[in-house]
Formats: sequence, structure tokens, C-alpha cells
Amino acid sequence: MMRIFLVLALILSLVVTIFAVQNNTEIDVSFINWHATGSLALVLMITVFIGIGIGVLLMLPGSVRARLGGRTERKRSQQLEAELAGMRDVPGAVSSPGNEFPQESSASEDPPAVDM
Repeated sequence: MMRIFLVLALILSLVVTIFAVQNNTEIDVSFINWHATGSLALVLMITVFIGIGIGVLLMLPGSVRARLGGRTERKRSQQLEAELAGMRDVPGAVSSPGNEFPQESSASEDPPAVDM
């Protein structure tokens, strides 16, 4: 699996290098009152990295919330397991496995015969 990632990284770096060599034209970039000059490849790569950074920042609250939620759920699970272990020590508090529900008689069974 690691070899696949290495090959993909090498292919990606080769593609980026070819892109940078072929797109070395100088361009002017302006935003409101800010102006800059740079190669087309450099400007595009900077904008891609800025986009990745914005994406990571937007995903950060959700991942933190999920991690904290998982921690809370693990803590609650441990509390419930401790409570269950304590209930097993008390006779009659928890029935043995397989006997959680009382057996109900079905309506198809015949009632017991009464001799008179």
C-alpha cells in the first residue's frame, strides 16, 4: 500500500513540474487595491493551497465535534458497563442471559383438563 502512495506522489510531482515549466508566463494579479506579478503556475499553485487551507478550516469544527462526541459516548459506555457490573453483583437484579423476558403461553395451546 505504501508503494502505491509513493508511486502516486512521484506521478503527481512529475505532473506539477511539467505544469510549472509549461506555464511560466508572467501575469498580473490584482485584488481591490493590491497588485502582484508572478508566473501563472505559481499563482495557480498558491490559489490551490489557499483553497485547501480554507477547506481544512471549514472541516475543522465538524471533526472536533465528532472527536468530542466520541469521547463523551465512550465515557457514557464505561459508566453503563460499571453500572451493569454492579447490578450483576445484586441477586435478582439482572437475570441470566437468555431469560430476559418471561415466557408467555401461546393461545394455540390447549388448557389443562379438569376432572370432575
